Amino acid sequence: MSQLRVGILGCANIAVRSLAPAFQEHKFFDLIAFAGRDISKTTDTSKRFNCEALSSYQEMIDRTDIDLVYIPLPNALHYEWIIKALQSGKHVLCEKSLGCNYEEVEVMVSEARKNGKLLIENFQFRFHSQHRFVKKLLNDGEIGEIRCFRSSFGFPPFPSPDNIRYDKELGGGALLDAGAYTIKATQFMMGDGFEVKAASLHTSKERNVDIYGGIYMQNSIGQISELSFGFDNYYQCNYEIWGSKGKVTATRAFTAAPGIQPTVLIEKQGSNDSIVLPADDHFSNLLTHIAQCVESNNFENENLQNLQQAFNIEQVRNLSNKHFY
Repeated sequence: MSQLRVGILGCANIAVRSLAPAFQEHKFFDLIAFAGRDISKTTDTSKRFNCEALSSYQEMIDRTDIDLVYIPLPNALHYEWIIKALQSGKHVLCEKSLGCNYEEVEVMVSEARKNGKLLIENFQFRFHSQHRFVKKLLNDGEIGEIRCFRSSFGFPPFPSPDNIRYDKELGGGALLDAGAYTIKATQFMMGDGFEVKAASLHTSKERNVDIYGGIYMQNSIGQISELSFGFDNYYQCNYEIWGSKGKVTATRAFTAAPGIQPTVLIEKQGSNDSIVLPADDHFSNLLTHIAQCVESNNFENENLQNLQQAFNIEQVRNLSNKHFY
């Protein structure tokens, strides 16, 4: 498998802290350049990773020696730069949420299909081995028939009021950030076919973005998903699956960084087991998945996931009871 040459748009924290090191260390990738609007910051960042610094996003798009662009920009900038990257013949890895609305994602996926390129949303947690362990428990009937999926992802307020997640014009809000994880977890762990039946979004009058919320989903066979998320919450990062004979809980579902050994709880009548699982690197595993998709020219599964995710988010907006405080 030949290496994919990578360019990164912007110097966001997640790019510098997690993805750039993963690209640099992975045998199937070659980190070529960072591009940014602040050339001083971009130069300092590129020096850390021994790669080039470009003074604009368009310069990156115009490069012919880049195979894949990673986009960790604010949500409101995703559409423009994803379309430009795809049209220039580049694969795209983009931070969540992929678009600000379903219509944007439809156009993105159409462009990816037309150009024969991979478009993948960065939900790296999908590739952590703890979830394979949980799925095996479910497939083995460890907790009987599945009745309910629950997930919570939330954290205290961000230290700076200037955080982009508080900026409506940049596509901020808890739904497109923390809430998106819980929706994705439903799809990833329980399968397709879930539809939003009710939702609630609580919006800050001061910041004019949703700060926390809840979602109720259901599929055609009656399984339900209960989700909660927020930027003004006690920290939670979990999912639980409740069955007819027991319950399984992943206690560090989305943020089990390399080196962390996640714990899975298995509760049944008369027993309560806490299983410590091996550490894993979901960022490296994500990159291996990307390389395999490109090598096999197999992109449609990601396209369908992108559409389903955006559709459920749109349902939340359309069905939510809105509260202001």
